[in-house]
Amino acid sequence: MTQRRKNRKSHSQAASKPRPPIHVPAPLPKPPPAVAERVELAGPMIGINALLNAPAEVASLSMAQATRHKVELENYRQPEQAAAEMALDFNGQAGNALTFVESTSFPGFPTLALLAQLPEYRTMHETLADECVRMWGKVKASGDASPETLTKLEEELKRVKLREHVRQAVIHDQAFGGAHVFFSLKDDENARSLPLVFRPYSVPKDSFLGLRVVEPYWVTPNFYNSIDPTAADFYVPSSWWLLGIEVHATRLHTIVSRPVPDLLKPTYSFRGISMSQLAIPYVDNWLRTRQSVSDTVKQFSVSGVAMDLAQALQPGASVALQQRAQLINAYRDNRNLLLLDKATEEFFQVNTPLSGLDALQAQGQEQMSAVSHIPLVKLLGLTPTGLNASSEGEIRVFYDYVRGYQSHALTNLIHSVLQLAQLSLFGAIDPGITWEWAPLHELTALEDADRRYRDSETATRYVEMGAITPQQVAEHLADDPTSGYSGLFDGTEAVEPADDDIAGITEQILQIGNEGAPNEIASTRQEGEENPPDLTERGHSVGLQHGA
Repeated sequence: MTQRRKNRKSHSQAASKPRPPIHVPAPLPKPPPAVAERVELAGPMIGINALLNAPAEVASLSMAQATRHKVELENYRQPEQAAAEMALDFNGQAGNALTFVESTSFPGFPTLALLAQLPEYRTMHETLADECVRMWGKVKASGDASPETLTKLEEELKRVKLREHVRQAVIHDQAFGGAHVFFSLKDDENARSLPLVFRPYSVPKDSFLGLRVVEPYWVTPNFYNSIDPTAADFYVPSSWWLLGIEVHATRLHTIVSRPVPDLLKPTYSFRGISMSQLAIPYVDNWLRTRQSVSDTVKQFSVSGVAMDLAQALQPGASVALQQRAQLINAYRDNRNLLLLDKATEEFFQVNTPLSGLDALQAQGQEQMSAVSHIPLVKLLGLTPTGLNASSEGEIRVFYDYVRGYQSHALTNLIHSVLQLAQLSLFGAIDPGITWEWAPLHELTALEDADRRYRDSETATRYVEMGAITPQQVAEHLADDPTSGYSGLFDGTEAVEPADDDIAGITEQILQIGNEGAPNEIASTRQEGEENPPDLTERGHSVGLQHGA
């Protein structure tokens, strides 16, 4: 026992003794990055300084303008930095949304926000948004809904400013790849995480407050199904985080017009590809072409002085050379003198031809128009040149593109707003009430007059055939706001007298005459005649005399 304790003690004492430090060789210092040092050279090697100190070429001009101003992380609180990191990436890799990284994948909301400041990108966003709401549309009923119901719904849509919110949502979809429209209801602060059911118990009367378009970088996905690919909600978020507030997806309508494959949806924060991201290479080409043309025009004329450079670049003569160049520039003007050494100097000028530069610029603009599906006359206000040149065909194709965008990206939003408005106003939803987009093509005054003339000929043929009555034509003209006769029909039906009703026929003739030329009837009265002759009785007497 004693020997065991001694051994244990010896082991403990040996363990308590400090071990000699293990010598680990220090890592070799990393070589400093290769930086071109400024080398001052004289004589014939003086021009190398400009090559060594030249700035590095930037890969993307758009990204260069977007990343010109760096974000200082110390200006943001820790919760804001954490939210920014979570707002970009959900594939297991931490990405900081406050930094700008050029990549072939999702560029990040801050980069897209800065790109939206450039006029080339902003014009693409706003042109499509303006065209989507320019002619707007109307509430249409296919059932027995009364005109008063449709009028109230139109007023409700104006109250919530649906048209303005739809335009802003289109801009966000083009700039960030997605848009979010929040349905604001009365006293919904504690129910935002619950599903919004379009029923009276979920949307009581007078509870629809309005809409709110939320920019995508404030919205972060919460839950989504990544297990069953056959489910309708596969890789579709069922709820979102609005900073620190959980909102169910049914209360936050999401618009994604260009979705990405499921594999990339977490990287794109469950949005789609923005127009800005698609247009980056095309806008870069345009910016480079525009700057190159500007530089060429600015420096198209190069003036020089031929001299003996071997003598001018000798050691100690560089100062005199610089002074000679400064002297030439000081007097370089059409109204001044150019002093030259007759024996050793000769003035020359080289001009760069400028023909074809306009074609190069036009090609760069056409590339931006191609990727945005917007004609040049709509995007940049440039009309086609040449004999009988017209943009009518391109505009028609663009209208087809806008109508398709309205159908698949905006119609569901407007139908949801219509259902909320019906529940808030009437307490029930009429399935026959829908939304109809107005035609995008707007007729000129001459085209509108020609259309009405052809419609009148068509109506005349139908009346002659007996297919419709003149009263139906009058009702149609009164209901059509573009006919020029809207609201003139009083609703009274004209009764035609029978063929043997002499009194009725005579009264109708007198009524037409009084309405058509009252002044002529008044002028035919003789002086001293108190009342006009009773033509009705005269007609009866004449008819009796002739045995009518």
